[in-house]
Amino acid sequence: MKKLVAMVGLTTLAVGLMAGTANAQRTTFKVCAHGCKYRTIQKAVDAVHKGSKSTIQIEPGTYNEGVFLVGHKYDHLQIVGDTKNPKKVVLNGANARTKAGSPAQNAVEAVNVDGLVLENMWGKNFADNGFFIHSDPDDHCHGFLMKNMLASFNRSYGFFAQNCTGGRITKTKGWGHGDSAIYIGQTPVQNKPKWTSIDHNQGFENVLGYSGTNSKYVDIHNNDFFNNGIGVVPNTLDSELYEPTANGKIRHNNIFWNNFDYWRESSKVMTVSSDLGQLAPNVDIQYPTGIGVYMLGADGWKITDNDIFGNFKWGVAASSDPTNTGDNAINQNNVYTGNTMGRGGKDKNQFDFFNDGSGSGNCYSDNHSQLFDDSGTGTHTDPVNYGSCPTGSGSGSSSGPQIGYLIGYVSSDDGDGSNPPCNQENSWDKHSHPKFKNYKPLTTTGPCTNRPQLQSKAQKAAAAATAKRATKKVGVYNDYYSPNSANVAKGGKVKWTWFGDDHNVTLDKAPRGVKKNDFRSPTAGAGFTFTRKFTKTGTYHFHCVVHPLDMQMTVKVTR
Repeated sequence: MKKLVAMVGLTTLAVGLMAGTANAQRTTFKVCAHGCKYRTIQKAVDAVHKGSKSTIQIEPGTYNEGVFLVGHKYDHLQIVGDTKNPKKVVLNGANARTKAGSPAQNAVEAVNVDGLVLENMWGKNFADNGFFIHSDPDDHCHGFLMKNMLASFNRSYGFFAQNCTGGRITKTKGWGHGDSAIYIGQTPVQNKPKWTSIDHNQGFENVLGYSGTNSKYVDIHNNDFFNNGIGVVPNTLDSELYEPTANGKIRHNNIFWNNFDYWRESSKVMTVSSDLGQLAPNVDIQYPTGIGVYMLGADGWKITDNDIFGNFKWGVAASSDPTNTGDNAINQNNVYTGNTMGRGGKDKNQFDFFNDGSGSGNCYSDNHSQLFDDSGTGTHTDPVNYGSCPTGSGSGSSSGPQIGYLIGYVSSDDGDGSNPPCNQENSWDKHSHPKFKNYKPLTTTGPCTNRPQLQSKAQKAAAAATAKRATKKVGVYNDYYSPNSANVAKGGKVKWTWFGDDHNVTLDKAPRGVKKNDFRSPTAGAGFTFTRKFTKTGTYHFHCVVHPLDMQMTVKVTR
């Protein structure tokens, strides 16, 4: 590990020296409300010819726009706000528009760009995300930097990177998100991994502090994750490529007070990730709450030297996902060592550790104040069915706690509302918290009414029926298009309408001469629309870059 740290340090020094040389030759595009050539950030972006020689400097002010950039001509572009105070440069999503006149979905969305630098800005109130960097499955975004940034009350995510290698998110604050403040997803498998560093950040008042679906080579260290529904959640899901989440580190973090019951009436945050699956008719799986770290279907992670305290259910919980297709989401080979739990008894977790017993190779050693939830009914000071490191083989598939216990905790009956997700609180061990730094515990009150409206069968049927009209209409739902095929005459149009969050429409195959980027929507949330006219006959294949396996469709254009 020391050798790796040394190598990272040398690499960082080399990159810094090269950046200094490059900066001397860079062209600056200045953006301000008055007196500048560029009045909007997007106009400055559009003027860039080569990102490696360009810096966009944004002067203090509020910019009601969403910025969208696609392609490697923007590689190593720097977009920089106020160096002293990121609050002075605000991208505000309320009533913000794109250059095409559509409602802006993200503060900044960059696609297929290597080495993008975003610094010293605040993105808030956008319909989808704050700052979103990603690539198509057959392209890449190698490296990025998000530094000294703020993101608040965007519908889904604050800082979002997907299908990228390497990169760093540092010295940011994210709060008020319907999913997570920070997200790393769909990391490609690499023979010589480029690690992504998530360090010195704060994530609070979110459904999740950090979330990473099928993420790999992520080093999460020296952060504060508090007052979220869950603090840190590496997870494996079928909806993205490169399962499972594997080979990551969670170290030297403060993970505490993650008891945010966002289902309550007083919550300012509404989840975008309701109903993650079904165990039975009307029995839906929700994210659990009251947890510091939740390892869902994780393989080969190291959770070491963290301070984890004041979480009303579990400090660290680990389980497989029985709803996963192909048994990719297995809880296995994870190491838990050197963690300080419960602040020496001053601010306890109800249970320090829960392991569902479904996998193997998990081990626990040298964690201070270990309290194990072995059966779901009691606290154990000795690890029963929890293997010790380094020789222990961990819990086996035929022993230990059962998956059903955890799933029972996170399920809710949405059919008649008899078992709402707020009932998770019934099993919490609530108590007051001693002071920690300058933070204050977050509590919510009121009935369990802060719940997303689910898409009804009637709405889905209506979307399918209107597809027969001259302008074909397609619904963009959570993880699918409806319908997933359309036939239009030459010169006809297709209008996509978003009923789910965090999806897009991307053209991957088309008749010769069609420009793919002309048929690419931004990544958007509920209420967004995207209309395109088809002037060349042939078959057009579309997918969502966020959910490429689940969301695919075709448009056939005839004479």
